[in-house]
Amino acid sequence: MSKTKTVQLNFITMKKILVTIIFAVIVTTGAAQTKYITQNGHINFFSSAPVEDITADNNAVGSIIDPATGEVVFTLSISGFEFEKKLMQRHFNDNYMESDKFPKSTFKGFITNNDKVDYSQPGTFSVNVKGDLTMHGVTKTIQTPGTIEVTGDGLKASSTFIVKPADFDIKIPGIMRNKIAEEIRVTVDMAYAPME
Repeated sequence: MSKTKTVQLNFITMKKILVTIIFAVIVTTGAAQTKYITQNGHINFFSSAPVEDITADNNAVGSIIDPATGEVVFTLSISGFEFEKKLMQRHFNDNYMESDKFPKSTFKGFITNNDKVDYSQPGTFSVNVKGDLTMHGVTKTIQTPGTIEVTGDGLKASSTFIVKPADFDIKIPGIMRNKIAEEIRVTVDMAYAPME
């Protein structure tokens, strides 16, 4: 075989290898950058007080997770919380949360240990989330542990943390202080699908 043909074969082989590597990088990068979304996530809050326990559920929570950066965003309508007692729901919206004036609550933050989550294969991972929670016109930085489960068709995420109404300038009338606790337990349960 001539020297020219050998050089041509080596060039063609190197070109094929380079194309294969570029293709693999594109596929891997594309998979890593897939974002996950939900529009029907679930948030529950629970208040235990001497007179009465109060609980409410919101099943229309929007959220996005970006595995490439660890960014997490939540948004929900305050009036989307449903109570067993309609009178309690009305008081919640009108008197405490003023949902006509502050209709939404948002959270924007990051999974601080995102490098510990392997989004490429099924498994359950402990995570820490830190970011800004905005509610009732007030923004506070919160930090909470949680879990992310990578499934065959998406992600599941959950967390439980405590919120104090006073921290968000939510006033509780004196007559209601025995019915509403100073600390509210918030439980988050999300099921995400890949964003198309």
